[in-house]
Amino acid sequence: MANILSFSDEVLCCVFASITNIRDLRNIMLTCHRFLNIIKCYNNLWKLELKVKEMLLSLSSKCFPVGEPSITDIQNFNCDKYPTLRGTENVLQNHVFSDKLNGNMTSRFYACKVLKSLRYQSIEKKLQELMGLPESKTSLLEGAVLICQWTQVEEANLISLSNVMQKLNEISSRVKELLLDKYNIADPLNVTTGTAKKILHCINQVLYDEMGFRVMQSNYTLENVFIDKVLESRTSFPITLCIIYREVALRMGIHCEPVLAVTAKPDFHTHSFLLRWRDYYSQGTDESSSLIDASNGGVMRHHNPATYPVISAENFLLRMVEYMRYIRLQSIRARRRQEGHPGTLCRLRRHNELSFSRLACAVSPEQTQKAALYAQLCLDLDMPLEDAIKVLQRVENLQSSRLMENCVTKAKEQQASMKKKTVQCRLPFIKYAVGLVMAYKGSTNKSPLLCVINSWINDGKNKTRYNVLFDGGDSALVPEGTLSLLTTGSNLIDHPNIGMYFKRFDGRRYIPNIELMTMYPEDEAFALSLIP
Repeated sequence: MANILSFSDEVLCCVFASITNIRDLRNIMLTCHRFLNIIKCYNNLWKLELKVKEMLLSLSSKCFPVGEPSITDIQNFNCDKYPTLRGTENVLQNHVFSDKLNGNMTSRFYACKVLKSLRYQSIEKKLQELMGLPESKTSLLEGAVLICQWTQVEEANLISLSNVMQKLNEISSRVKELLLDKYNIADPLNVTTGTAKKILHCINQVLYDEMGFRVMQSNYTLENVFIDKVLESRTSFPITLCIIYREVALRMGIHCEPVLAVTAKPDFHTHSFLLRWRDYYSQGTDESSSLIDASNGGVMRHHNPATYPVISAENFLLRMVEYMRYIRLQSIRARRRQEGHPGTLCRLRRHNELSFSRLACAVSPEQTQKAALYAQLCLDLDMPLEDAIKVLQRVENLQSSRLMENCVTKAKEQQASMKKKTVQCRLPFIKYAVGLVMAYKGSTNKSPLLCVINSWINDGKNKTRYNVLFDGGDSALVPEGTLSLLTTGSNLIDHPNIGMYFKRFDGRRYIPNIELMTMYPEDEAFALSLIP
């Protein structure tokens, strides 16, 4: 259509003169109508882009120095007067994942906060709808995908349930082919005792012999739990392989129930989960049940039903969350042992606990213990208290608790700190300034750590301490004597909160945003005097 509009008047006259019937005229009118719709769509997206940029920049002045948008601020991005939530997500994704080096870091920081919150809200809503279904209709596969989406919420593209189902269907198709070739069974859904055992044998052959699915015995990573990653790598954590086996069996007409040994604890190196299958399931009794060990090549064993009770979907998914929490914690410990940075493990561990504690509340929102644990973590970390209050309100016996009072009080204090921004005046003995990239060398560090100063305080005795953001995600208040200035090299700092304080990196130092510059108005000139 754009090419047509670029034609000369003479050519356009010839085109319209060639119209000999109503159909030709309708086709041209339809093309023009579609072109106008495209222009309208782009115009709406452009307006949305401008509106989202404006709202993101306004968050910096509202939320500094806490950096946590309120629930109302988040909901403003999902307002009826703007295009669909999906359109808003696309704009936010562009801010988060595009032009990382040259874009406004403060805008990207709040775009990430809003995008994560909108995604969390959507995932939590789906989890609650899923867990509200009768037990027989609760899909463990869908629950596992939602949990993986939650854990990968900062990724550009979230795991897709439809893609996972497609891969499972492809595995099932191969099992059907093998059934037909080996046993001449064309309709596996018509399950009898004899055909069921043949189907299970073919599932084992496809999963373990042909495709090479296996369970890691140690050194687990979260990719061994994410079902989409496992379907690609075929190296799995026991609980994920249990789900995959169960889903393939369901597609072949065999229903299996996950069971857990009564004496089993959350042991991350043993295979606690098994699948209970009943011979000729529709008429079988507990005494005819067999256990399928999906983590051990699908071998079958008979059992006493009382020893291995069926685990509910809620407890199954909560156990999955707990495994993921433990795996992430182990990776944090290993990383800190390598870097030798003292005093950082505790805070990172609590952030890890916060994330998975909130996920557990999404899976089981009415459990008192889980809601209380999440709220206490929010208090300890000073974030996100408004969400902690919302979680506590769901549990009847916590609505008027002391924990609720503490969260409300701390939330009010945070609101007051965001309204009251104190200007810090420099004193002659203050050696460094905000935005400078430094090397930190503590007493037990194996090598200096890269960091950037985001604030400083004076204790009244001519001694200055600096709050720094470490490359890798940690932060700390450190003495002046542990820091040395770096003026050469492209010393980029990877820290999730760096955009809260700085708008860009100029190759030598980080440029404070308006809020930080307002608090430290004299640091700009002083920082420039130190950099050649």
